[in-house]
Amino acid sequence: RDNANTFNYAIEEAQKKGREEGLAEGREEGREEGREEGREEGREAGLAEGREAGLAEGREEGFIEGKRSSALKMIEEGIPLDTVSRITGLSAEELQRLRNAETG
Repeated sequence: RDNANTFNYAIEEAQKKGREEGLAEGREEGREEGREEGREEGREAGLAEGREAGLAEGREEGFIEGKRSSALKMIEEGIPLDTVSRITGLSAEELQRLRNAETG
């Protein structure tokens, strides 16, 4: 009887220890999976934000370049700089630089 009790106790302790080790290992694997998923989601979000920022910046640059192009055509047509400035919203200094760059 003592041998049977010792044997049963050893089995219970081994099962308990195995369960604890399995849970610890499972938790660690779960954490690592969670970290990896988080990193991947972060990378994807960062790339998406970067693309959006780049597109917005490109649109803004294109808009300003369009204003400069229109202003230069107005200047070439002899429209006074103060009128061109009011229409395009570009400063007199910017218009002067455009005119100087065009005439070289």
